[in-house]
Amino acid sequence: MGVTEEVARFASDLNWDMLSSGATAIAVDHMTDAWGVMLAGSEADSGLILRRVLGVRGSGAVPIVGTGYRASAVDAALLNGTAGHALDYDDTQLSTSKQAVYGLLTHPSVPVLSAVSAVGCMRPTTGRQLVVAYVAGVEVACRVADAMDSRHYQDGFHTTGTAGAIGAGAAVGRLLGLDPGTMATCLGIAASQSAGLRENFGTMTKPLHSGRAAQSGVLAAQLAEAGFTASQDILEAPRGFLNAAAGGFDRSKLVGTIGHPFFLETPGVSIKPYPSGSLSHPAQDLILDIVDREQLTPEDIDRVEVGSNSNVLNALIHHRPKTGLEGKFSLEYCMATGVVRRRAGLAEFTDAAVRDPSVQAFLPKVEVVIDPELEALGFQHVRTRVTVSCVDGRRFEETAAWARGYPQTPLSEAELESKFLACAAEVLPADRAQLAWRAVRSVTEAGSVAGIMEVLKP
Repeated sequence: MGVTEEVARFASDLNWDMLSSGATAIAVDHMTDAWGVMLAGSEADSGLILRRVLGVRGSGAVPIVGTGYRASAVDAALLNGTAGHALDYDDTQLSTSKQAVYGLLTHPSVPVLSAVSAVGCMRPTTGRQLVVAYVAGVEVACRVADAMDSRHYQDGFHTTGTAGAIGAGAAVGRLLGLDPGTMATCLGIAASQSAGLRENFGTMTKPLHSGRAAQSGVLAAQLAEAGFTASQDILEAPRGFLNAAAGGFDRSKLVGTIGHPFFLETPGVSIKPYPSGSLSHPAQDLILDIVDREQLTPEDIDRVEVGSNSNVLNALIHHRPKTGLEGKFSLEYCMATGVVRRRAGLAEFTDAAVRDPSVQAFLPKVEVVIDPELEALGFQHVRTRVTVSCVDGRRFEETAAWARGYPQTPLSEAELESKFLACAAEVLPADRAQLAWRAVRSVTEAGSVAGIMEVLKP
């Protein structure tokens, strides 16, 4: 089979009985996390502007998570997908090989779940059907992103917007019951809509990539179902997605590999403990551990050096951030808030928090450098070294290859609940947040996706 044919057949054929109990449990964890971050991001400025421009009010079949509004499936996917990435708090795919670039990989859950949950409100859909479609979409998004040559990322593409659109299309196609040929058409339509440029990191347009990916997936599947036409080999063709957008790909990472095992199981997808760019997370873990263990104050510290590979530094581009969005992509800020406040939650990545004079005063003490030793180890992991030098001569140095929330160090059930409830508290009263938590945790037993979506609004 050709690459597109095999991917389409996988997405079309996947069913509940093909999911292992482990894959199902992991899927529910990530769906829970994605709905939570949609709640937290629903009142971000990006969503407010989008709703105003789209003219969204109270009509439509699909609830807009965290709000009292409703919209069509296409618009709801755009709005929920943008909200889910607005705070950069959603999950992140790991790589399968040393040659891969960690930052190339995608935030898979929000585009896929935003798309399938929107369409799931349009026709009778059970929780199990939603889980199957979600797993299909995440698998396609992750395998496509993992197979691409690293040029895709290094030259400026954002895979959440590119591979995310293809995964969202596969997920909605599975939910609609598209046959393999029609699924291939869906992928062809979705691939031509895929977009997203990393120069927009630190602006409202980065989460728009996620929303547009979800929206493109819905539109692609609906058009394919209605008889629209598109290329049947869009992934591997000389002028297709993988060659045009990446300059090439590793065929072995798709053919004979997709679904064997599910990417959610191996190598896995990380759940974020901090609402910031995932490339900063090992450093955030380290600085928080050091200042808490040693009880250091900003006045105790003369200098903080953060060493990592050039890929990490290529993504965390804001060295003197002035907004919350810029702070999410600033190692300097992540270190400064860790020292000054000893925390890095939702409240630490607002415009006011970033502009806090005490934090701004600490920024010059942070130096970010390429560490030759870590550079030589490759870009598969976000290996990071943090060295804290104190004014009294004390020196603390620690290194990490991954952060809390990675499959190697997963968040506990209590930590997942804590994160969800903190996200929900941005828009829901406490009793409603608890109801939402119970609903999403029991998604596999739900008789109606529409019922779950109704709980995720005030």
